Amino acid sequence: MINAMRADFYRLFRTKGFYITQLLLILFVIISVSAEATGSVGVVDSDEMAGMQSHLQVHDWDSYQTFIAFSSMASFLIYFCLPLLVMIVGYDFVHQSYKNQLTSGVSRLQYFGSKYFIFAVVTALQFIFYYTSAFVTAAFTNGTGTAPTDFWIHALQTIGIQFIAFQAIFMIGLCILVITFSNVSGIISVIVIPLIINVLNAFFNMDWLKYFDFQTGMNVAWIRDLPDFSWLAFLSCNLGIIIIMSYIAYQAFRHKSL
Repeated sequence: MINAMRADFYRLFRTKGFYITQLLLILFVIISVSAEATGSVGVVDSDEMAGMQSHLQVHDWDSYQTFIAFSSMASFLIYFCLPLLVMIVGYDFVHQSYKNQLTSGVSRLQYFGSKYFIFAVVTALQFIFYYTSAFVTAAFTNGTGTAPTDFWIHALQTIGIQFIAFQAIFMIGLCILVITFSNVSGIISVIVIPLIINVLNAFFNMDWLKYFDFQTGMNVAWIRDLPDFSWLAFLSCNLGIIIIMSYIAYQAFRHKSL
């Protein structure tokens, strides 16, 4: 299994699509820092988010302020990581090349677990690349600045929340992909399902639904004191989705015939 994982990493880092994705991500960072502008996908109805954006408009985007600004745009990482889902997981499932490893003695659980492990590691590196490139770009543009109180602890907590929500979104997509053996179905589910939840939460204000609103949760993760909102409940719901969807995906894969 270790050799298979090494082969997957080797193939990924030899794929042109991977480097094109990184180039697009760094261009997004440079343009956003240069324009000192934030944006979001979906609907974010939050006075705290509006306050954060107003704060950013009256302060220079030094490295620390830029980090905070980019925390409010973390949901864009969902779209930059869609090609990674296809390259790491989708290709083998759609082309059924997984059969070669299964017939060589690798169990289905080992294969499924290794694929998700690789995806989790690579996407974690994407988070690091996203924030580091924003921090460094802003340092060259406007200087490093002074770190707010407890900045790094706050930053690690924010990234942790965002990463768990991110994995919940993609575990839904991975589940759909494994069931249908279709990259298109997996990609559409990653894009459409979070947007539907986001819109329903914004317009119908369902109290329980806010804990499944992945995109809003990612974008406001820097804000600790949201009214009538529990980050513990949000993380619990997201972890529950990861566990349930991974179980369903594995069971679907386990019953696929060779």
